Amino acid sequence: MNMKTLAVTLGAVVGLSVNASAQTYTFGANPQGSIFYTTAAAISKVMVEKTGLQFRVAPYSGSSTYIPLVDKGEVAFGMSNGAEYAFAHEGKELFDTPHKNLRSVLTAFPTNSGFAVKADSPMKTVADLKGKKVVGGYSSGLIFNYLQNAALATAGLSTKDLDIVPSPNFVAGVKVFMAGRADAGYIPLNSGIGKQAMAKIPGGWKYLTFDGSEEAAKKMAVALPTSRPGKVSPGKNAPGVVADPTYMVQIDFTVFTGAHVPDDVVYKVVKTVYENKPNLIKALGAFNRFNPKGMAREHPVPYHPGAIKAYKELGMWPPK
Repeated sequence: MNMKTLAVTLGAVVGLSVNASAQTYTFGANPQGSIFYTTAAAISKVMVEKTGLQFRVAPYSGSSTYIPLVDKGEVAFGMSNGAEYAFAHEGKELFDTPHKNLRSVLTAFPTNSGFAVKADSPMKTVADLKGKKVVGGYSSGLIFNYLQNAALATAGLSTKDLDIVPSPNFVAGVKVFMAGRADAGYIPLNSGIGKQAMAKIPGGWKYLTFDGSEEAAKKMAVALPTSRPGKVSPGKNAPGVVADPTYMVQIDFTVFTGAHVPDDVVYKVVKTVYENKPNLIKALGAFNRFNPKGMAREHPVPYHPGAIKAYKELGMWPPK
């Protein structure tokens, strides 16, 4: 049995726990070591400590594997970027059929990503990529195709305007960029592979910026629902950010659930996460970017009734 099969099998077995015990809830996530897994683990840890409910994190090969399981009622919760489970709910783009039992729960924190070029490149904006060799066409981690399209849309470009260098996934794509086989790669801010590239590429690399206007934001949202321009300034926590400001593709890491999960459980998740930012930070430093007041954001997927009840009590409903 290979590791991918093992991860899916493990997730399927653990996922049954939501039916086997009224107080054991499975959190679907990407493989161990991924930011989805560590985020789910941090939330689960705090839930166990603060509520006494039992939560388990189940690693799967990718979110497209466990999203349908949440919809079927076999897994209780899942991690996703804001767009992917919206695609699943409507049955478009990455998903062939609608997953109408999915429900929104909360926004954890935003992530930023963007196109990168060598530091000494004359290119400054995404518009400068026209006609250049750019890594893309990802056959796995398909969401990165949409992230790139969102950035390109701000400049009125599409992949047809680029000389695409195919790569199976974004990590392999960054390695192609590191090797000098492409003029640009796509790198999430503060990612491990990005830091590796910074050390390996002579002189390092820099992010390209793009138009951060309201008009550009509308174009991004069409290319990738729930995405928006993220404004980032240079600093030690922003490697590769040179232009001040640098606009990047920003999208939220979110928690979703299924309609089958009891209202009181979802209610407790929302209230517990809202009240325990310090504990979440202890479990995962990325929660420094977590804004409790921003947990409820407008989203195409309807919110779970338990979440709505909590947000009404917190004075955060309807979402702003």
